[in-house]
Amino acid sequence: MTAMVLERETNNYWNLIKGAGNEVKLALIKRLTDDLMPAVASQTKRTKKVKAADFAGIWSDEEYMEPEEIIKIIKSERKFKNQITPL
Repeated sequence: MTAMVLERETNNYWNLIKGAGNEVKLALIKRLTDDLMPAVASQTKRTKKVKAADFAGIWSDEEYMEPEEIIKIIKSERKFKNQITPL
């Protein structure tokens, strides 16, 4: 029922402006958008304050490698363009 009423009302407005030029339609869009912006902005400003406790338990150490393992992989994957000889 609401959709029918909404469609009927928007059709009434459309019939009023459908013959207007593009500049008039764009000006109307801007005015409507400017009018709606405070309502949209107030709805999106309700952000939750983030605390460190919100992240507790979000990751697991089981899926990460030990530091020694990472160092070993980094050293084994190093590639040098020129051979470096120790002094």
